[in-house]
Amino acid sequence: MPLPVVTPENYYSPEMNMAYMGSTQFKAFERCEAAALAELKGEYRPPSSAALLVGGYIDAWFSGELPLYQAQHPEIFKRDGTLKAEYVKATEVVARLQADDLYSLLMSGRKQVIRTGTIAGVPFKIKIDSLLDADTCAKIVAEFPNTAAALGLCDGAIVDQKAMASMESVWSVEDHCKVPFVEYYGYDIQGAIYQHIEGHMLPFVLAVGTKETEPDLAAMYIDDTDLAAALAVVEDNAPRYQAIKEGKIQPTRCEHCAYCRATKRLTSILNYKEFF
Repeated sequence: MPLPVVTPENYYSPEMNMAYMGSTQFKAFERCEAAALAELKGEYRPPSSAALLVGGYIDAWFSGELPLYQAQHPEIFKRDGTLKAEYVKATEVVARLQADDLYSLLMSGRKQVIRTGTIAGVPFKIKIDSLLDADTCAKIVAEFPNTAAALGLCDGAIVDQKAMASMESVWSVEDHCKVPFVEYYGYDIQGAIYQHIEGHMLPFVLAVGTKETEPDLAAMYIDDTDLAAALAVVEDNAPRYQAIKEGKIQPTRCEHCAYCRATKRLTSILNYKEFF
């Protein structure tokens, strides 16, 4: 049976999320297979956070979809119809980002470009925030020579916008140390998926703005060596996650996330030292 066609209107629909995997979905399976499957089946909804809504607000502003976002998220408004404080702050962040010439050029490409393809036989979908062409990349390098390492001699670039609390490293329980936020949030995984599905091995660039009192901003790229390593992770694990989606194998519970805590059932009595 042929796969359904992905459009801007149905991109985030349950049907498309079951038919295709995306970078966010893949990362959800990486965190907890059971929670990811329950969310896909509509049996669990992760608690929403103001941070996610603010990030979505900033993304919608740059993509030209702010009116739609506001209509879909009435919770961002106070009773008197004005924006809540965090979204007023988000507007200030947008103004700061738009005032930067390099940031504006990075976000000047084709907006919300949808592509589909396969990785290890698994259907994937992506939506690119800003897809730059070769001429725009050449213009950026001419005006900002220090961007040549990322954009020099390329046929275009994939730019993904990120609204972060900060750009500080994040403590990783798994690694027992702080790791760069790019790795902690799996943006290298996202970049690998986007580069592969877009199909032209274009550079993957993050245009980052922070929601701090004085917003910080940065443009950073993930080199092809790191993207290749991340793609290997996707190729190794995507077939298993697809089999879980299709009901061929049972998901593994992480026993630590909100979903696993909410659905936990006691079956044993353990020595207390096993909990630490």
